[in-house]
Amino acid sequence: MPRLPSRCRGRPYLPSFMSAFKFETTANEAASAVSSNIKGKNVIITGASPKSLAFEAAKAIAARQPNLLVLTARSPSLLQETRDTILSEVADVNIKIVEFDLSKQDTIREAAAKLSAFDVKFDVIINSAGVMAPPYALTAEGIESQFGINHIGHFLFTNLLVPKINEGATIINVTSRGYQLGNIQWDDISFEKNSYNKWHAYAQSKAANILFSGALARRLAHRNITSFSVHPGTIHTNLGRHLTQEDLDMLAGIPMEFKNPQQGAANMVIAAFDPSIKDRNGAHIDDDNQIKAIPAQFAYATGVENEDRLWALSEELVKEKFVY
Repeated sequence: MPRLPSRCRGRPYLPSFMSAFKFETTANEAASAVSSNIKGKNVIITGASPKSLAFEAAKAIAARQPNLLVLTARSPSLLQETRDTILSEVADVNIKIVEFDLSKQDTIREAAAKLSAFDVKFDVIINSAGVMAPPYALTAEGIESQFGINHIGHFLFTNLLVPKINEGATIINVTSRGYQLGNIQWDDISFEKNSYNKWHAYAQSKAANILFSGALARRLAHRNITSFSVHPGTIHTNLGRHLTQEDLDMLAGIPMEFKNPQQGAANMVIAAFDPSIKDRNGAHIDDDNQIKAIPAQFAYATGVENEDRLWALSEELVKEKFVY
């Protein structure tokens, strides 16, 4: 792993903020607490396949009378399974499914165009889809798959939808404490010069999720749009389907306290709908459902300079500029 910077630079993060929610809070409990802010909203959730955190968040939100719940994933059959499961529990919710592949920018553009044709504007986007520590692969555009799917795909998808989101909307980017496993290789994002390390690749994609939220918070503040990054915690889901015992052994010594999927999905709901944090725009919510500062030794995951550098790199990789 590369040596980590010792201090933060750029925009300082706000100090820790104590909310009413705890480590053990479930998505259902969080949704019940903020139900009045879910009712009537138009919500998009990416990565809503069965056995995912997005699936748990979607179920909790669906039960609180949103106007429209849009679920996306790569597999149409898995999306249909998610939709059918939710409708078997909440019969009167309006659910639409849109399949697209975050590793293929043409399908992202097609999905965004389809959503832009809907006769509503959106109040919440929860970018939850992702991959973790797979074997080395490239996206259709030649970007290392974790950075390409976890960040670049959501960067393009979100920015294409900005014209279709309401004033006061909220954008959530699901990150991970895994951002602490390695810095951003600004000059070698796709490991063309350095040997591939799956955990380092994961780390830089998750640091990008944090920086993207900070950048959105600044750039869209004039429309009262907020953005937060959230670390759900350590949970057994299908995200870990690529992991070998050797991969897990590499994480030995890192403190972990496991959650169940319902608990893991809670801070997506909190970040999206809790009105008490609206004035903490750009903040990071940890797995105890509290707003926390990014520790100083991980300076690559914070600061205006890094946010703007990532934005410029992302525009280059999607071959489109987004100015607000």
